Amino acid sequence: WCCQIYAVMQLLFVMSMLATSILARRSAAMIPGGRLSFTRSTPLNKYCTSCLSSVGRKDEIRVNDAPPHFLYHRVLFSGLSADSYEDSNPNPMSNIYQEWSLEQDRLLYENRKKSLPKLASMLGRGLRGVKTRMEKLTDVNSAAYERLFVGNRSNNNDLVDDDDPEQKGSRLTPVKEVLRRIRWDGTLLQNDFTVQYYDRVEESIDEATFDAPNNSVSGNEDLFVFAIPEHRIVSVKYKQQIVWDKDQRVDRVFGSMKGNGETIDVVIENYADWKKEKDEQDHINRQRQAEVAFRIKTMLGKERFDVLKDTSVSLQHPSGSLMATDELITQYIKTALNIFRDARSVDIDDKNVEDSKVKQQMDVESLYILSELVALLPDDLLRERILLKIESHVERLEGRKPNQTTTVTSQDLPELNEDDLSEKFVRGSGAGGQKINKTANRVILVHIPTQLRVECQDTRSLQQNRKIARKRLRLKLDEFINGEKSRTGLKGAKVASKKAKTKAKNRARQRKK
Repeated sequence: WCCQIYAVMQLLFVMSMLATSILARRSAAMIPGGRLSFTRSTPLNKYCTSCLSSVGRKDEIRVNDAPPHFLYHRVLFSGLSADSYEDSNPNPMSNIYQEWSLEQDRLLYENRKKSLPKLASMLGRGLRGVKTRMEKLTDVNSAAYERLFVGNRSNNNDLVDDDDPEQKGSRLTPVKEVLRRIRWDGTLLQNDFTVQYYDRVEESIDEATFDAPNNSVSGNEDLFVFAIPEHRIVSVKYKQQIVWDKDQRVDRVFGSMKGNGETIDVVIENYADWKKEKDEQDHINRQRQAEVAFRIKTMLGKERFDVLKDTSVSLQHPSGSLMATDELITQYIKTALNIFRDARSVDIDDKNVEDSKVKQQMDVESLYILSELVALLPDDLLRERILLKIESHVERLEGRKPNQTTTVTSQDLPELNEDDLSEKFVRGSGAGGQKINKTANRVILVHIPTQLRVECQDTRSLQQNRKIARKRLRLKLDEFINGEKSRTGLKGAKVASKKAKTKAKNRARQRKK
């Protein structure tokens, strides 16, 4: 009977080695980049090492001092850690909340004084995600703050504080000097540059190539970009990369302000690397957009999601310009909210839905989810306008006061009812001699309920003068209704505050002298 027991033990040992061999081979094939852990100096470990060597994975074996009973657990699970596991078919929901890169943290901190919707639009993330990340970056005890300021000391000098004049460096180079450099520098190709400018009539950001001829603006300039008033130029791009931006205070042509000394020569030299990084980021954004869309589709169902998708497409202008009106954007958000409410009514008890606070909280959650999808839209201005509307809806539902960091232009102007307007067209007054006194293109617009009156003869076009007159009347009506809280009032208060700060700094400087 002793021989029988010995034979059984040998059989069990052989079977265990065979099982370990199969398991090791499968783990080596299934887990690319994974590492397998074994204990030291046992016959079974040597056999597993020989098995892995036969499949070319000997260099990925890690030997640990561990008790023998942990052997099988390590063979099964050591290669499945979050650090090393790479799944060729990831779960569609696994990467929705992706990590913030150091570059995104730097961009968020540098622009921390901008409105929440503008930051979400810049970073391609939802409103709640940007808000939460900003709180972490301003918390000195958080890991995000430590990574940005403590663990990255070599690059901290590039972070610019807009309130610290010593960090500002030189002033932003005027755009006219940038345009002259592009025009007369023989090493630069003019057709590689484009200029983005504000169209005050259509109230949109348009784009023109640098060498586009001037066919619409009066004057002696033969190029359109030089005929545009300087204050209406928003940014200048080299191919797809922005090299001058008024709002961001970036100049990569001469290297002033947040250009950090990087000139146009360096931009051109490194453009291929920048384009590669941008393509990778675009791929990540498309992946995130697909994942967020999958999440919303799972919540709403296919039919409701198709309705939401069709509504989103309706916001895009056929020619690709950013011409969605405020009414269309408001209607889009209302439609999206109704779709989410309809989906909730199927999944939630009527007793819970009857509570108004529960309804409001669910609407807020729906708007935050919608903002994640909107933040990934391709049109910069359109997504920012939608996010501004979403933020105002969230503030109203939560009973909060409007965010003071929101830009003045983001506030909604009162709408005009055409039945309340009295409109006249008369001949323009002026020095005469040209077309101005020959056609009735001067617009006089009166708001009958308030007797507010505006006039416009800025252009030769009657239709353009009508649009400008209506915009001026809306601004006047906003000031009449809201007073100091109106767009004009807030803008004036901002200018007055800036002047007061400048005077205080000058007085402090004089006292030091």
